[in-house]
Amino acid sequence: MDNGALWVALLTATTAVVASWVTSRGNAQAARIQAQAAAEAAHIAREREARRATQLDFIQQANEMGILYRRIPKYLKVENQGERLASLTELRDQLRDSYGPFLRSLAVVSLECRPEPIAAANAVHAASGEAYGRLIAVQEDIRGAESFRRAVDAYLASVDSFIEAARQAEREI
Repeated sequence: MDNGALWVALLTATTAVVASWVTSRGNAQAARIQAQAAAEAAHIAREREARRATQLDFIQQANEMGILYRRIPKYLKVENQGERLASLTELRDQLRDSYGPFLRSLAVVSLECRPEPIAAANAVHAASGEAYGRLIAVQEDIRGAESFRRAVDAYLASVDSFIEAARQAEREI
């Protein structure tokens, strides 16, 4: 074999080794990038699911309080003041018991969600306080029943606003 053929064989072998090494590095880098993209996608999916679960829990807690608020007008119509007071006191106690889980879910919304749903959740909280305050006033003086009904309507509307804010925030992501 002459020197020229040896050099061609050596150059061909070197080119093959270098090409193999470059291809191997490229494949490894592509695999790393793909794994990183998959991990980021999984992280985003987990965050979205956590936000969704948080929002659903808040909606559930708010609806449970709403159910109690909607039961109250029936008792406002009771003629016997003693019976009415006992019924309203029982419902007020149930509202107070449901307020703890409601506040916990509000705190989680404040940690997990975007600003728009947080603001809407805080509005639900404020409307709940207003409705509860009106309930106490109605319990003491039945003449405030209409203001209580308006406060409950405002509470229910604020829950609907939270749902819409949460829905809109999820669409934007």
